[in-house]
Amino acid sequence: MYIDEHLSMEANARHCAKTCFFHLRRIHQLRRHVDYDTLYTLIRALILSRLDYCNSLFACSSQSTLHRLQRVQDAAARLLCGASARTHAPPLLKQLHWLPVSSRIQFKLCTLMFDVNHGTAPQYFSELVRRCDDTRLRSNMRGNFVVSRTRLHVSDKAFSIAGPHAWNALLSDIKVISTRTSFHKKLITHFLVSSSLNFY
Repeated sequence: MYIDEHLSMEANARHCAKTCFFHLRRIHQLRRHVDYDTLYTLIRALILSRLDYCNSLFACSSQSTLHRLQRVQDAAARLLCGASARTHAPPLLKQLHWLPVSSRIQFKLCTLMFDVNHGTAPQYFSELVRRCDDTRLRSNMRGNFVVSRTRLHVSDKAFSIAGPHAWNALLSDIKVISTRTSFHKKLITHFLVSSSLNFY
């Protein structure tokens, strides 16, 4: 990870995008010589894995930073679908059942919070968040976590803030799911529906 003094993650986004576009150009040269499954495997291994690596650190990043990463995913979708560079990307992402970058970040945060909620997360994660323990609050019944108030925008990037915020925003029927597999399926469906309504 490349982290600057402002914790903007812009340097890391630039490096990630540069590396991904390099691999996309190489994959494009192989496109006519491999089948769809092989092409998908290459894109997943060389592109999507980089977009997802430590992506929770991009929580609350600027739109310009996220857009830089989104351009990579859009290019990968066009390549996989054999579309031109001018093709609108959101329908392709929907066709591939790919969550956009911003939703993938929220997915990662919610997955980490699921582990915290069920006691399977590392202790250093669990120590960063606190459940709403006031029985008078409805949030306690919904399984919410405390979201501390912050004065600086950079503080919102912390897992202690971004994690509970992402978890609390989920529907109650998702938060009560007890198995990881079912939680992932429901969560993906939730974000696919949300992203289809709010595509950039």
